[in-house]
Amino acid sequence: MEVGFIGLGIMGKPMCKNLLSQNIEVYISSSRSSTNDELEKLGASVTDSYEDVAEHSDILILMLPNSQDVHDVVIGNGLYKKLKEGSIVADMSSITPKMSEEVAGYLRNEGMDYIDAPVSGGEEKAIEGTLSIMAGGRKDSLGKVMPLLEIMGGSVTHVGGVGLGNATKLVNQVIVANNIVALSEGVAVAKELGLDLDMMYNAIKGGLAGSNVMDAKIARIMEASYAPGFKMELHMKDLDNVFDSLGDNMNLPITSETKKIMAELIDQGKGGNDHGGLYEYYED
Repeated sequence: MEVGFIGLGIMGKPMCKNLLSQNIEVYISSSRSSTNDELEKLGASVTDSYEDVAEHSDILILMLPNSQDVHDVVIGNGLYKKLKEGSIVADMSSITPKMSEEVAGYLRNEGMDYIDAPVSGGEEKAIEGTLSIMAGGRKDSLGKVMPLLEIMGGSVTHVGGVGLGNATKLVNQVIVANNIVALSEGVAVAKELGLDLDMMYNAIKGGLAGSNVMDAKIARIMEASYAPGFKMELHMKDLDNVFDSLGDNMNLPITSETKKIMAELIDQGKGGNDHGGLYEYYED
């Protein structure tokens, strides 16, 4: 089986490395020569273009920043016409359910298939190969892609048809964003009351306040270390996708306030920071 991988950034590169570690035959083409060189040393086949990657792919994995990027790469640039008949695109980007459905339509009309398989866990879980993957699409196509997903993820859940993977990811992103803000607000209260943050964390992490978000982000907040595992501007994109997908059907007061906090920090030039940097709003 030949696998193509497009989108070798903060998340995509370690995911690709995990595939290479299992001797999967992977074709790549990155705009960064350093990425090409690094992955080539691990066994990847470097090609000249995305079109070359597609032509080699029984399964093509995408890990792109947003819906427009997926549209431009697959549809706008005609990449779907370069794929092998019967190949499958496993789109692990976080995009709108509507875009997933649109791309799937183009591919299926050409004799290929598509699953949307966004992930949660950030750079740390991507490196470990323990991402949570929520997949939408046909069961038989998912079965063919499953061995690859299981290398990159700690859990893979089939949530239904195409688009429902990304719908599930939107729910995830609402909960994570609001959880980080709640954690940040709690830390701000702890500091104001003169608590030792390590002791506070150890005291409450086993109770209802404890969460994966707390475990993953408390050290970043205490150390003011905001090198991105998941960029705030990308989380904002996901929240924009939530509101775009809902239209006027639902009011989300808490998420709306979180979005305002995020927007203020992004306006200050902090969009490239880890989303744990939401705490900086309280420091300011």
